[in-house]
Amino acid sequence: MPARGQGTVPSFNPSKPRELPRYFTELKFLFASCRVTKNAKKKALGICYVDYNTSEQWLSISEYQPYDDSQPALPYSYNDWKRTIISLYPGANAATKYSMADLDQIMGKAAHTDIKTIGQFANYYRKFYQVSKWLTDSGQIGSLERDHCFQNGVGPRLWSNIQQRLSIVKRDVRRGDPYTMTQMKATAKFVLH
Repeated sequence: MPARGQGTVPSFNPSKPRELPRYFTELKFLFASCRVTKNAKKKALGICYVDYNTSEQWLSISEYQPYDDSQPALPYSYNDWKRTIISLYPGANAATKYSMADLDQIMGKAAHTDIKTIGQFANYYRKFYQVSKWLTDSGQIGSLERDHCFQNGVGPRLWSNIQQRLSIVKRDVRRGDPYTMTQMKATAKFVLH
């Protein structure tokens, strides 16, 4: 196993809890490549690549027992320990990966930015798409709500130009209904070029 601090080792920053599952995925690959199979050794190595305070917290979890080659099977598996750790970090669990607050933050930041280039628009689109796709797939929002939220984040100057263009090319959209993200994206590309 590589030593802590080497550039190729997994790392986790506790201020970015969404990255915790990636940390454990990287550990899984490292364990496989180094043929680490014992639960106790996996736990001991799992704390090696995090900062001191995080390792102390993870050591205090009841599902952790100190590593000892002579020990019989431990009552808690590595996966039990990992699940407990993930439960300590809101946002690390796949079931709570994103929330409407995340989407609101992306929309608010974009709405207060005067989007003038296709690059700025594309950056907003990618961030919005990532979160809204997850929220839509998990049933937390519908496609109409998603499209309305996307429109709100575009910003008044750009939205005025997009709306003007769409009112000409998409006459079949009822007044008050949002245009789709796909329609707004294509129109933004047209308007910003």
